Amino acid sequence: MPKRPAIELQDIKELLGRVILFELVSEDEVRIKVAGSQLRDHVNFEATGRNFADLTPPAQWPVRRWRLNEMAARPCGGVMINRETETHSGESVTFETMTLPVEPQGPGKPRLLISNVAVLGAIYEPPAEDRPQMVYMPDEFRFLDLGAGIPERMEP
Repeated sequence: MPKRPAIELQDIKELLGRVILFELVSEDEVRIKVAGSQLRDHVNFEATGRNFADLTPPAQWPVRRWRLNEMAARPCGGVMINRETETHSGESVTFETMTLPVEPQGPGKPRLLISNVAVLGAIYEPPAEDRPQMVYMPDEFRFLDLGAGIPERMEP
C-alpha cells in the first residue's frame, strides 16, 4: 500500500475531479476528506467533509460499511459498477469506480481509501437537480486481491 505522504497530487491531477478520499474514523464514521468537482456536479451536492453513512440509505449501510472496512483493513481493493439511464437522451451511462487502500500517516491514524470514478459509454449528462442527496449501492461489486487475499463473501 502506498503511504499517504507518497501520493503526489501532481501525478494524478487529471483524475482529481473524479477522486474521493475516505477516512475511516470509526466503524460508522467514514469521513469524505475530498470529493472531486466532477463528482459534486454529478450528484448535485457537496460531499467533502460529510460522513458517508449519512449519504447512504440506512438499509444499505451495513453492507457498504463492511466492504469499506474490509478494503482498508485487509487490505484489498474494490471495483463497483453503476448503470444509469436517467440521461435526457435516454442513453445509459456506466460509472466504474475503483477503490484502493492507502496506508495512514502513522500508527493510530485513521485508515484511508481512495476511489476514482470513470464514466464509460454515452456522453455524460448531469442528473435532475431534484435528485435525492444519496449515494446508492452499486449494481455490481467485487473485491480485488492486492496480495493479502479477499473476503470469502461480498456481504457481512
